[in-house]
Amino acid sequence: MCAFYENGLKFECNGCSYCCRFEGGVVLLSNDDLERLSRYVNLTSEQFKEVYCRIVKDDSGKAFLVLKTLLNGDCIFWNKDLCSGKGGCSCYEVRPIQCSTYPFWTKILSSEENWNKEKSKCPGINKGTLNTKEEIEEQLSFYKARIPLNE
Repeated sequence: MCAFYENGLKFECNGCSYCCRFEGGVVLLSNDDLERLSRYVNLTSEQFKEVYCRIVKDDSGKAFLVLKTLLNGDCIFWNKDLCSGKGGCSCYEVRPIQCSTYPFWTKILSSEENWNKEKSKCPGINKGTLNTKEEIEEQLSFYKARIPLNE
């Protein structure tokens, strides 16, 4: 069976910040993410966890290290003063793999229906640059390869 994205998919971030704000999403951190982000803000991993992270449990009770969100649902690294007041990610250069691979995530790519559901939330989907099947699968492999930190 061929993937629905056999001929590629268009996606280009337009900076709407949907994936960073409002939803109160969960950004699972891998060890690489934690190390990269800690160095970026010049803190030890333990200090970084105290300031920027929280623990969430899944339905089975397994605990994971995730980035904090603000009371309004924004990611702790989203900054309204960036990008000429439009807002943006204050750690964009070293953002977690989960963030850098969006929207090429397992669930979103599992069906054309899921891709189109995400399109209703993200205006960059089906717009802009055509990403080849190979490029999509490379991003998907990065996403799948990350191992969320258990706490």
